[in-house]
Amino acid sequence: MTEPKTKIFTAKVDEDLLKAFKYACQNQDITASQAVRAFMREYVRKNGQAKLFK
Repeated sequence: MTEPKTKIFTAKVDEDLLKAFKYACQNQDITASQAVRAFMREYVRKNGQAKLFK
């Protein structure tokens, strides 16, 4: 059984935005990584690239 491939994604973000994002995630009881992954999946789906995402 092969393990899923993962990569680290680094982005520059305004400090206040990051603070607010982390606080919002905490209030939803999810990690920032979970929220970013969910956003990325939805963005890919909405923008017609879902076939490239498995």
